[in-house]
Order: sequence, then structure tokens, then C-alpha cells
Amino acid sequence: MDTVMVDPGEDIINLRTGLWNSVINEDLSKLYLYDQQSSELAIVDLNRLVLEKKTPFEQDGPNGTGPYVTWINLVNNERILLANFSEVALFDLQANKLRTYNLNKEPFEGLELSEGSNFYQKAISTHDGNILWGRLGSFQGVEEPFIKADFDSKRIKEIKLPGKELLQDYPLTLKMENMNGVMPSVKSIHKAKDKLILANSAYANLFVVDAQSDSAYQIDYTPKLTAKGKKGGYPSEVDSEQRFREVAEQIHAEINFIAPIWDNQNRRFYRFSFETSPTGIYDGPLFKMPENRPISAVYLSIFDENLNLIGETLTDLTVAPTYAFVKDGVIWIYINIDDELGFVRFSVN
Repeated sequence: MDTVMVDPGEDIINLRTGLWNSVINEDLSKLYLYDQQSSELAIVDLNRLVLEKKTPFEQDGPNGTGPYVTWINLVNNERILLANFSEVALFDLQANKLRTYNLNKEPFEGLELSEGSNFYQKAISTHDGNILWGRLGSFQGVEEPFIKADFDSKRIKEIKLPGKELLQDYPLTLKMENMNGVMPSVKSIHKAKDKLILANSAYANLFVVDAQSDSAYQIDYTPKLTAKGKKGGYPSEVDSEQRFREVAEQIHAEINFIAPIWDNQNRRFYRFSFETSPTGIYDGPLFKMPENRPISAVYLSIFDENLNLIGETLTDLTVAPTYAFVKDGVIWIYINIDDELGFVRFSVN
């Protein structure tokens, strides 16, 4: 295990939101991080561990990203998706807008969508940018189907996730006279090999979507070292900040699963999970994420390339490896060291 730092040169890498709006290219040579405050895309060379450059983006006008970018993802080595609350846009790496994806303004066939439907969470695109796969929904806790949207043929297809109805989610809603908010579980989609893998922080089960056949199946496994999922039974709605903080602490102290990451060299998947330490009711940010709380235990599970569980262990990590990837057979985990971008790296024997 070792720790490496990225040299920003005379510039800085803004880590105010960690690597929330970041993505890594397919050959794992570059990390792209969008800075919401400056509307710049920072490009980090992971081979040389230096900040390569920053590209400024416009918020308004024909090449505008909108006032707030909710997620980013690469389409190929030359194009990138930037999403806001109403649409997704395709840009080249010189910040020119090439295409806009809006499910509500274009005539689609195949599936009737509710008003305001959008890819509120990260979506996956084909390399030509014509098709997007992703989960629809909203930040108000309303979840819609996982779909395949073909923006050339104008057809939308729902990809059924078998067994999904048996897995109970736990959105916690705060409703007060002057404040409303939802703390949902963390859902994610990742591409590995020729599959799309859907994960939820609330439970171990995974969904695998075959992008060639538009079919899906569930990976149902039982860890030996941790619970299989959160126990549930929480109130779905509270009417005070105090009660919201109490319930959130209970939820986060239980097991939290992170999406699997693919090791192309050793042909296997790694998946981290973690538990937090109850610290009493804190007075910090109301919607604090579990990885930002004190961590009590971090576990590592290893799977073969078909996602069969082959091993698990309690690690020595003291941070939640929310942003991790595998490069040349070595696991890299993002850490913030005095507001500088760093990575803990280790291999598994």
C-alpha cells in the first residue's frame, strides 16, 4: 500500500465536492473533474500524476451547460456528457456543445414518460452518443424505470429489472414549513466489459444489463462478514431536523455498499462496503453523506468476472472508498490530503 499525490503545478484542483463530478477514460490514463464553481473541466494525467490542463465551459448561450451540472460522463476519448436538471448535453473537449438530449421535448415512441422525466443520475452512452441507458426519476424521491433511449430512432425501451420489487428502498423525507428534502439511497450505474451494472448502497444485490440484448438479471449473493442489506423499518417522513438527523444516523451506521469496480488485468471485480460510527446528533450539514461520517469498518469483497463471490475481508482502511478504480491490477482510492488530490493504492494478494 502506498499514497501518491497529483501535482497541480501553479494551479489548484478544487476538491470542495470531492470527485463527485468526475469520470475516468477507458484506458485509465486520465481523470476528468468538473469544477462547479469555476465551470472548468480539469484533466488529470494519471500516468504522470499531474494536472494536465483546465478547459473553461460556459453556463449560458449556445454552448451553455446550465447553471448547475448534476453529473458528467465520457462518451469516448473526444466527447463528454454534462447533465443539468432539465437535460443532458454532449460536448467536445474544447467545450463546444454538439447535441442536446431532452426526453420531454422530443417525440419518442415505446414508453410513455411522466412530465419532467430526466436522467437525474449518471447515464451510460454508446460511443457514437446516439443511445443513452439510465435510470429516470427525480430528486423528490420519485423513481421511474431504467430505460434505453435511442435519440436517432426516437424510441424508448424499458429494461425490466427482475426481482427489483422485493428490494425495499429507504428514502427519508423531511417536510417542514420552510424546508423540504429527501435523503435517498445512493444508486449508480457503471459499465464493465460489455455489461452495465446497477448498484444500490442499501443492499448487496446487483442488476446486470446486457446492452446487446436489452435484457437484465439480478446477482443475489449473501456476504459472510456483513449484513446483506439495511434492515429497513425507518420512518419515510419526519417533520423536524432533529428527528431527521437521528434517523439518518441510524441508516448510515448500517452497512453501505459501493458499486463494484472492474480489474481488467486480473479479470475480477472488487466491491467495497462500510459502516459508520454513531457519534451522536451532529449539527453539521443536514444531508451529510455516509462516507463523510467517521468510518468504523471497511470491507472488501472479490468476485470473478461473472460476479460470483470468491472472497471477502475486513480491510485496514479508515476512509470510505467511494471513488475507486483499478489501474494495472492496483486499486486506487481517492483521498483528500490538506485539500490536495491524492490516492491510496494497493494490490490484493
